[in-house]
Amino acid sequence: MSTWYPQVAEKKGRVARIISYLKAHPLLCLLILSPGIPEYLSGSSNMAFLVLSPPVFFLFLAANLALYGPGVILIREAKIHWNKGWASVFLLGAAYGIVEEGLALRTLFNPTSSVVGNLGVYGHWLGVNWVWTVGLVIFHSVFSIGLPIFIFGLAFPDLKSKSLVSITGIRLSILTLAIDCILLSLLVNYWPAEIWGLLLLSSIVVALLVVAAKKLPADFLKTVRAEPRWRPRAFFLLGAAFFPIWLLAGGFAASASLFPPVIVVFDIVVSLWILRLVFRSMGTKLNQAHKVAFAFGLVSPIMIFGIAASASFPLVMMNDVLVILFSKKMWTKWKAWTFTQHYSLMQGLPKLGGDGSSMP
Repeated sequence: MSTWYPQVAEKKGRVARIISYLKAHPLLCLLILSPGIPEYLSGSSNMAFLVLSPPVFFLFLAANLALYGPGVILIREAKIHWNKGWASVFLLGAAYGIVEEGLALRTLFNPTSSVVGNLGVYGHWLGVNWVWTVGLVIFHSVFSIGLPIFIFGLAFPDLKSKSLVSITGIRLSILTLAIDCILLSLLVNYWPAEIWGLLLLSSIVVALLVVAAKKLPADFLKTVRAEPRWRPRAFFLLGAAFFPIWLLAGGFAASASLFPPVIVVFDIVVSLWILRLVFRSMGTKLNQAHKVAFAFGLVSPIMIFGIAASASFPLVMMNDVLVILFSKKMWTKWKAWTFTQHYSLMQGLPKLGGDGSSMP
């Protein structure tokens, strides 16, 4: 799989200047993607505070950066230092989801949390909101961790296998994440009698996921195909189907009072099936446009959900516009690069009756 960045002439404009700045500061780009996608694009963190109360907005922004930033940095560094593939990233992303939502924010356990809704009643057993937990852990694994790293690799292909922080940076990331988790847990203030046992079991699960990620073969999700199986549109549709499937499944199951373990198994099986299908079908070359299509497909329902959640405050549209422009820029460049590669390959094919000696 090529790691060349497509050299395509582009007009200099505001978006181009923003992208140039991000190219000069790649770590900042990674930190914008997470929490940008799961929090601000989805409307989970209210952009209205930017106008109504800027100090509150920046306070929440700092808390989000201290939570998501170290998580995505540490998992990306683990992928590089351990020489692992995407399956390990998703396992580590699941571990991060438990750390954030279980150890810090306690939404995995608190049935009365405002963000949990009726999933605090439906599927709540032994102190755990099981349907909410499985869905949210999958969400964080894919959208908070996997997708930012995936998009970063498309935007900065020459940095895809390079560390962004030193050992000191890794230690500071661990410390920052730990402090932020402690402060958030104190702010949430959910301390029922069984919480210590739940926190201990959660910590054990996190440790097991980390060990499993380190031992999992690097080629677990790796394709054996040379070129993608389908056109980019198919990968866009698969990405676009990912978020609505388990989101709607949880809501439907709760309203229909289905047996909760059924929806838990459904969420896990369908998520694994889509991810495996995509990565097994992506191919190893001439696939960058397909990757952009898949990434934008994953993001599209999040954008729609965010617009619906923040319809009364149009400022959230700014995030969507930036994502669309950024995706269009990557699509244009990688599409042009793929065309030139196909053209070069065709130029190297032997003519009719030739001996094939010029075949690359």
